[in-house]
Amino acid sequence: MVAPPCTSASKRDAVSQVRAGLARHRSRVDTLLLGARGGLGTLIARELVAKGHAVRTVERTAARDPDALIAAAKGAGAIVDCAGASVAMALGKGWRGYRAVDTPIGLAAVHAAKQLDIRLVYVGVAHPPELARCAYVDAHERVANAMRDIDGVVVRATGFFSAYAALLGMARRGFLMDIGSGQTRTNPIDEHCLAEIVAEQITGEGPRELSVGGPEILTRAEIFERVAALADRKVRMWRLPTWLAGINAAMARAVHPRIGQFMTFAVLLAKHDAIAPSVGTRRFGDYLQRAA
Repeated sequence: MVAPPCTSASKRDAVSQVRAGLARHRSRVDTLLLGARGGLGTLIARELVAKGHAVRTVERTAARDPDALIAAAKGAGAIVDCAGASVAMALGKGWRGYRAVDTPIGLAAVHAAKQLDIRLVYVGVAHPPELARCAYVDAHERVANAMRDIDGVVVRATGFFSAYAALLGMARRGFLMDIGSGQTRTNPIDEHCLAEIVAEQITGEGPRELSVGGPEILTRAEIFERVAALADRKVRMWRLPTWLAGINAAMARAVHPRIGQFMTFAVLLAKHDAIAPSVGTRRFGDYLQRAA
């Protein structure tokens, strides 16, 4: 399933619905959180606890087992799934691709939520139609499709600030490398804002799908320029043509599915705008200053 295009009116409606939800008081809800040890999962857990909810977790091996999730979620009021294969472009973070990791975990969560008749909040990917068939996006959309007949919310997010802040180390060594012309646009979101939004969806009658981004629409060149400005030295910018990056991604997929699949996703992002309604409120420059 491809996320439907947003008109100006639908964007305003999505933003107002989320912000109204953030302002409402919620009663305590026991929540099974999948992916609690990840960067986003840690933040979601903190938000849930801060709102007075109880958080349950399971080991990674149990997250793929529908029966294990049913046992873990008995008596709970909601499941939150932000679990999946790493997006780090590094070895030692798992070899299997996203359809082999993210999809089975998500489908197990859907099954458990359906059997227990409880709410499921799933963190997906905000994407233009051109990215729908790449493995990284498709792995998430298979889960979103399976949620049609349960009480659930799919929160589709654009890229995280932390992914770009991670480039600071490279910039301090005097160089940055990006793919393509740098003119495609996106509005990444602070993962703290995303955690707040996800935590608010465990109760209520809000929209079944939310696409959320940050408050600023930036070109890739502008993002990289802001990172380079904090390096305290001259930074050389290398641009890899998208056709060459695509070949590299295809070669990587053959030997390391996870890294190769995410490289393919990155190449497509360099060719197509990825913009979601501006729900997040924290600004990218402020985040970078703190990271630096």
